[in-house]
Amino acid sequence: MHSEVVGASTTGLPKELVALQGNIIKGKVVRLEEYGAFVEIATENGPVTGLVHVSEVDADFVENIYAYLAEGDEVDVKILDVKEDGKVDLSIKQADPDWRDEETPNLRPKLDKDFNKKLRRFMHKSQMIQGEARRQRRGRL
Repeated sequence: MHSEVVGASTTGLPKELVALQGNIIKGKVVRLEEYGAFVEIATENGPVTGLVHVSEVDADFVENIYAYLAEGDEVDVKILDVKEDGKVDLSIKQADPDWRDEETPNLRPKLDKDFNKKLRRFMHKSQMIQGEARRQRRGRL
């Protein structure tokens, strides 16, 4: 999720963007790549281009970014991070007011229990089938 600062010197620019970190602002898609979209945002020191990684385009899995965005689209982006080298990480999905971070830590123990239960059932059935096959072979010998 990196991009390069375009159209301005990096002196003072990251500080301005760091102050904006966490804010949602308007931007314009200037370039699309398989891995993400480069979005230009306006700052006091001139335009800055940041990257919206493909994983930050939509809450759903994005297989084809071109199905979601086109060059020239106006989008709301959240400024996630500003690196010391001036690279800017942006997110479209987190700019959505309805977006909620998924709480996967609570799901993990239940998923593990369900998986273990299914695995035990599978192994039990497999052993029963193998035992039956052995008995049938012994009967033929």
